[in-house]
Amino acid sequence: MCGIAGIISQHPLHKQDQDALKEMTRLLKHRGPDDEGFFFHQNCILGHRRLSIIDLSKDGHQPFVSDDNRYQLVFNGEIYNYIELRETLKKEGVRFRTKTDTEVLLKAYLRWGADCLHAFNGMFAFAVYDAQERILFMARDRFGVKPLYYLAHNDKLCFASELKALLSINGIPKEINEQALFDYFIFSRTDIHEETFLRNVKRLPKGHKAVFKDGELKVSRWWDPGHYLNKHISDSMEVCARTVRELLIDSVKLRLRSDVPVGSCLSGGLDSTILTGILFEECAAKEGYPTFTASFAPHRIDETKYIDALNKRLPFSNHRAYPKASAAYERLKEFVYTNDEPTTNATFFSQFEVMELARKQGVTVLLDGQGGDEDFTGYHYFHGFLGYGLWKRKKWGAFLSQLLATLMRGQDILGYQTFGFLLLNDSLRKKVLRKKFPHVQQDFFNRHAGQSVIYNEFFDVDGLNTAQLRHFQYKLEHLLRSEDRNSMRFSIEARVPYLDYRLVEYVLGIREEFKIRNGETKYIQKEALGRYTIPQILNRRDKLGFATPADEWMRMGFWRELTQANYTKVQKRFPHIFSQAQAPRDATEAWKINQLAVWLEVFQL
Repeated sequence: MCGIAGIISQHPLHKQDQDALKEMTRLLKHRGPDDEGFFFHQNCILGHRRLSIIDLSKDGHQPFVSDDNRYQLVFNGEIYNYIELRETLKKEGVRFRTKTDTEVLLKAYLRWGADCLHAFNGMFAFAVYDAQERILFMARDRFGVKPLYYLAHNDKLCFASELKALLSINGIPKEINEQALFDYFIFSRTDIHEETFLRNVKRLPKGHKAVFKDGELKVSRWWDPGHYLNKHISDSMEVCARTVRELLIDSVKLRLRSDVPVGSCLSGGLDSTILTGILFEECAAKEGYPTFTASFAPHRIDETKYIDALNKRLPFSNHRAYPKASAAYERLKEFVYTNDEPTTNATFFSQFEVMELARKQGVTVLLDGQGGDEDFTGYHYFHGFLGYGLWKRKKWGAFLSQLLATLMRGQDILGYQTFGFLLLNDSLRKKVLRKKFPHVQQDFFNRHAGQSVIYNEFFDVDGLNTAQLRHFQYKLEHLLRSEDRNSMRFSIEARVPYLDYRLVEYVLGIREEFKIRNGETKYIQKEALGRYTIPQILNRRDKLGFATPADEWMRMGFWRELTQANYTKVQKRFPHIFSQAQAPRDATEAWKINQLAVWLEVFQL
């Protein structure tokens, strides 16, 4: 796991460009405290910071050069199946001089070209420079687990692992992207496709590759989750359960490949407890295996009672962080700087403190349950998408049965609200959204609603499976951005077994009635993997996720004063966006106001 940066141009680069690259790389030191490396060429300069995970020797130094000195690679991430790929390449006559996954990546690219991307099981963002042809190739993993940002500036293409590195370049324009502000405030979504909060800075989209040649950058998609929708609808429940189980177990085993200490994030929910069970029952985890939890005792959302119950079955050690409103207040600037762009709720601060705790305990690699809700349609509002699909297809019996089952289970109101919203026409949908955000100016709302990818595409579904697909396309990445920033802030590599591409491609293809049945979400996950957790967790009906008591935090006097002060600042800065004088009272809206105001201040925008 590392940080990468680079500058390339058709024209010769100068010392000031080298100085700029060195500063960009310095700002990424937290991503790679173990080593630093540079490559300087007439038209391309590259920087790298290394966090040593696999093969801790100097063999993993980057930029990594090809045997003939023609190609230079900077790589952030892990190729988990590098051992298998190395053997495949050896059979094709490829020779290796190191035991690193970095060399496997480069030689796979040199052997197979861009097609190598389909062979990689991992999380990655990398760039390969061909010094002979003066071409730069870049690529990013299927789900956007690892970041890569770029901007065109003064006939140069600049790229880096984090936005803050690009913001250090002198003279770059820093115009705010108001469409991003719209999606942030109206839909609580960021990191949707290529956009950032700055108009001139782009994100290489997940599952995309790019080539910079003759001064032009061409971006294209190399992986599309839509290709896998409904491909396995003929599989029986037994087949689906067995396949899901085998794929997740193999995913976990691959993600345990490490030459440094490994631990896990652990909540009281299905996703992380199942992973912990797999570690002990399928992967021979040892007694005292370290896990890390955010505790809010005695608040009702605290889940440590479930962890204590699981601990009676599995002999892990559990280390607990205790996020507080006062700490979130005092560390707000540090947190915002860490995350590069505003975050949507206070849960990410709890994650920040859990990562910090893990580092203090000497863990460098953390397994995390991110992606489980997307894999197995775990969010309660998925009930609304399922109901809408049944309604649309006029399956009245199934619709009424599902409605009754969700009522009997006492499921969250979000499912019913989602169903109602999907039934509305365009005009009524916009009226409903507008009414929820009275502090947003009408003209601003009208101007950006129709251009919103979330508004136009996220809700363009014909049922549960399409809705699940939309989550991989337009929702998941904002969670992965904070996963990356919060972990890398403390030089930790976070790995997400539920986002093994083989598992995702498979679950996108199975029948929707295997995902939600009798009003119960995650049905196939429970059938396939329930054996790895305990009944108290398996039978839970509440859905907390990685929750934080933000409502209580935002009502505290010091937070309310800060929120009002920051709302006044952003209203003055954006009078065409914010209308009323009083700051919103809703906790999530208050959090977002503070995030935006502090982001503008921290990055001097």
